[in-house]
Amino acid sequence: MICLIVMIIFGILGIFSASHRKIAGEAFRCVFRQATLRKCDSGMDINIKSNIVGKLMKRSPKSAKLVYKNFEFLSWIFTILMIGSLIWSGISVYNLVVYDNCNGQNSEDICILDNGIHDGNVVNCEDPLCKDGKCTECEDDCDCQECEDT
Repeated sequence: MICLIVMIIFGILGIFSASHRKIAGEAFRCVFRQATLRKCDSGMDINIKSNIVGKLMKRSPKSAKLVYKNFEFLSWIFTILMIGSLIWSGISVYNLVVYDNCNGQNSEDICILDNGIHDGNVVNCEDPLCKDGKCTECEDDCDCQECEDT
């Protein structure tokens, strides 16, 4: 499953750099063959495995041995983590757009995507819902005193 991770990463990098397109194409062929229940014949997974284990061998031979023996399992774990983080990020962006909070409706938790741009349910003076210091939709007070002056 390391081919899936490589396909996504180098597919994105291939948009900006022609040198990564060859690797992305090779990874796509490997993923397509695995999706049709055939063995990947490009040898890309072996090259990636040998590069990772070779670099790890210089620092810790025991860790390199562990990674070499469990490489397929570790690649599945990283694939699942990548897909999970993409889903979680998508949900956060959806919540930010719909609820002005990346944690969902009526949440008071901190949202790092917010940057103070969204104020939750607070209505600003520039908002057309603010009339005479009151929100016309929820009847709450507006965030500033200028509404009463306009």
